[in-house]
Amino acid sequence: MTCKKISFLLVTLLFTSRIILQPRYSLISDCDETFNYWEPLNFLVRGFGKQTWEYSPEYSIRSWAFLLPFYAIIYPFNKFTELESVWNFYITRITLGLLSFILEVQLHSEIKKSMSHRVANIWLLFQIFNPGYFHASVELLPSSVAMILYIGSIKYALRYLSTNKSSSFTMSLTFNFIAGILGWPFVLVLSLPLCVHYVFYNPIIVSIRTAFDCTLMLLSISAVVIGIDSIFYGKFASVSWNILFYNVLNADENSGPNIFGVEPWYYYLLNLVLNFPLPVLLFSFVGLTHVSLAPLWISFTLWMVIFIMQPHKEERFLYPIYGLVSLSAAIGFSKLLTFSKLCKLLKKVLKSIVILAVIIQASSRIIALIVNYTAPLDTFAELYNITPSGLNDIELINVCAGREWYHFPSSFHLPDGYRLQFIKSGFDGLLPGNFPESIPLLETIRTIPEGMNNLNKFDAGKIVEIDECTYIVDMVDNSNKAVDAFNPIEEIENQKWNRVFCNQIIDVDHSKILGRAFYVPPIIADFMNKKLPSLWNRMYGVQFTDYCLFERAENAPREIDI
Repeated sequence: MTCKKISFLLVTLLFTSRIILQPRYSLISDCDETFNYWEPLNFLVRGFGKQTWEYSPEYSIRSWAFLLPFYAIIYPFNKFTELESVWNFYITRITLGLLSFILEVQLHSEIKKSMSHRVANIWLLFQIFNPGYFHASVELLPSSVAMILYIGSIKYALRYLSTNKSSSFTMSLTFNFIAGILGWPFVLVLSLPLCVHYVFYNPIIVSIRTAFDCTLMLLSISAVVIGIDSIFYGKFASVSWNILFYNVLNADENSGPNIFGVEPWYYYLLNLVLNFPLPVLLFSFVGLTHVSLAPLWISFTLWMVIFIMQPHKEERFLYPIYGLVSLSAAIGFSKLLTFSKLCKLLKKVLKSIVILAVIIQASSRIIALIVNYTAPLDTFAELYNITPSGLNDIELINVCAGREWYHFPSSFHLPDGYRLQFIKSGFDGLLPGNFPESIPLLETIRTIPEGMNNLNKFDAGKIVEIDECTYIVDMVDNSNKAVDAFNPIEEIENQKWNRVFCNQIIDVDHSKILGRAFYVPPIIADFMNKKLPSLWNRMYGVQFTDYCLFERAENAPREIDI
């Protein structure tokens, strides 16, 4: 098969993944995505949603400008069609997937021009079968958008490094400026090595002129974003600066991101092992020897060092360098095939084994994420298919969550007239509140909400009594009666609550790490369980539990103030 035919096949697979599969099946891996981005977007579109402390004008460390492009895209669907609101969720994901697809295809074309068709195809293969990128590229997060836009930055960085054109250098920085100012300011660090390279290899007068152009571009983007956020918050609001101040300059043991948990230095190394097939990681080290792309490899190394040094670590912090890992691995694999002294037949066998290993490991990881963790998406969306009984006398229908609050996907999964509420659970941190619905939108955004703080201190005003709930979503197992208001097993036995829809979710506490992380087809799992039961259960043992939507039984007592 020729390189062109392989490229066509890979582009088709990429399109299928980014536009069709990922929007529908990808999980929400972080509740920060739900409450800091999906909920405010739902508020812009439908006038209600959960509000976090980050959106309080007192702190203003989340950007409304970041959400406006997505609002502009889904607004016409709400205005001129009668689609269910859950489609806003999927249209937004499709938009993110489409943006990623376009930039990845463009980078594939640039790699083909500046290096080789084979490297370009290998890169695209590694991008498609990339478990981390599979869910990250359709997540509504600044780090995800930064990851996607940095693909565009890499494209022009490659063109600059192969042609030394100043216009390509400026375009590379422009993509990263948009990613940093509109999305996540830390991503600007990735352009520093390229800037040093430019200054070192160009005359001083050329560097000054280019620096002026780039500064003008940076200021223009900043002015637009700061202007939009200032209008929304009703005061001067530089969200990028506020994020930097909160996370770095004003952070200590008692404030800043560290209060949400810290991880050991090797956290990100384990994270890369989970989100990239092992051959890809191994080849990426070989690719770092490609000295002509040294500024990109320095960016990759600098990013890893900076974030490994931070006590508070999260998977999404590595998103921006995912494209670099794939690029380095593609170059490394190509180098090994080119300089290997093996005969052509052995090279073909080696190539086939590596590609097969990448596809199998990546597919196993991706399927595991879908099978094990996506139950909340379908469970909450089931509310569109059922009609509550005996509720004509109340205005709003409360869908409640206790210990499962962090698995809530978005208010787009709630029909009109439904609201998410929290009930008492063992969680003792600060839960999101509600955007007020009785005042105009801008006035709501500019009002400082009650009970908010940036220290993750619990506020009792964020929870309601269980009697106010019409539905509850929870896992079917015994809860801690001392701290949880809802015990599914007990309530089912007492016939106070009925299960109306259930889906399976992995029981993390009773499953082994390999079972949580990778999917093994049942036929293979059954075979291994018969032949090596003790070893298999010790390494892979996986258990599931029901993740259910409960409805209050019609004869169950309730006390609601009307």
